[in-house]
Amino acid sequence: MAKTFREMAAWQLAFELKDAVVKLLATAGSHTRHFKFRDQLANAARSVPANIAEGFGRYRPAEIARFLEIARGSLDETENHLRDGVSSGYFTAQTVGPLILLAARCRSAIIRWSIYLRSAKNRPQFKTTRRPPVKNPVNPVKNPVKNPVKNPVKNHREEPREEPS
Repeated sequence: MAKTFREMAAWQLAFELKDAVVKLLATAGSHTRHFKFRDQLANAARSVPANIAEGFGRYRPAEIARFLEIARGSLDETENHLRDGVSSGYFTAQTVGPLILLAARCRSAIIRWSIYLRSAKNRPQFKTTRRPPVKNPVNPVKNPVKNPVKNPVKNHREEPREEPS
């Protein structure tokens, strides 16, 4: 089981695609004069690994799947812009072909992960809305305070509360 998003094949492929798109955009060509096209392609390519990483940071499979759907949409947008770049004469088909194959591999990894999440969403360990506690916290509290506030300042709109015994 992956402990970080960097271990996920979908993120690795998306990050590789993003790097290849950024490298492609760094080459001199007629696309460099079309700022809107260049920025849309770069933003779409950057969005794929970012949404996979953000989804991985969620705990519940339904939330992760939602971010994977967004990542897949950005991946399709990236592929569309690459194909548009070829038809507009900004890029050659030989240059973009390997990037489209990489996008297809990334899409396949996202789909496989989404299928797994659909099967996992009803498992008991995901019924809670909170993550299970970390066994080795980074900053453990040595002396937790039992009652940190003796005389809390009350909000004038708030009803008086009873002090716990």
